Amino acid sequence: MLRLEILEQAGLSVAAMSGVSDGDCASRPEAEASRNAFLAKCRIDPARLARARQVHGTAIHVVDEDYLRAFPENAPATWPASDGLITNIPGIALGVSVADCVPLWIFDPARSALGVFHAGREGTVSAIASIGVKALTDQYGSRSEDLLAVIGPSAGPCCYEVSEEMARDLASLGFPVFGRKLDLWESNRQQLEEAGVPTGQIFITRQCTLCGDGFHSYRKSGSAKRNLAVGMLGGNPASAGEREGN
Repeated sequence: MLRLEILEQAGLSVAAMSGVSDGDCASRPEAEASRNAFLAKCRIDPARLARARQVHGTAIHVVDEDYLRAFPENAPATWPASDGLITNIPGIALGVSVADCVPLWIFDPARSALGVFHAGREGTVSAIASIGVKALTDQYGSRSEDLLAVIGPSAGPCCYEVSEEMARDLASLGFPVFGRKLDLWESNRQQLEEAGVPTGQIFITRQCTLCGDGFHSYRKSGSAKRNLAVGMLGGNPASAGEREGN
């Protein structure tokens, strides 16, 4: 398990990602035991974990108590299509599954708001990072200059290849492409910076799921096993009025 100390020290109760040593943390029923064991290590109640059906898009959902009731963690068929979740309610955990795609955490310690995002190639090309910043500012009044962001383990610029045609197209759009290799980390970092997040508040773990051995990788193994990236606000739940008054 990887703990993101920079975010936990800033105020998150949990910011973590499972790895090979935690077993398969996919949403499939057969992964339930290892997934729940990982959540227990994080002190997350599975019933308090919000998920979404990831479709490599840019839709972002606001998570509250109604969301948990409508889309429980143990009923993936009900989850709405989304690749980003945001909340300002302590004790509600947000989770995304990854196995080469970028897990992205964006935390506002000033307004106590959090977003966790699944930034695959398609989501990255569609700028989900900057869309995530806008979702936090629109929904919770966050200011981009207050945000902390972490770009987690994923296919790195050392290994992530696309087709020659796609590489040419992405390079023409200004994405960091070197030969056939697309730099997902730098792409998301640039988008966060362009959205107003200060350079010094954007962190990249620089752990490649392809050439490293700590995390599940679909491209490397073809396996359906997944890593689970989670985040949860600390503190005591506040009433809606109290949260709006922060």
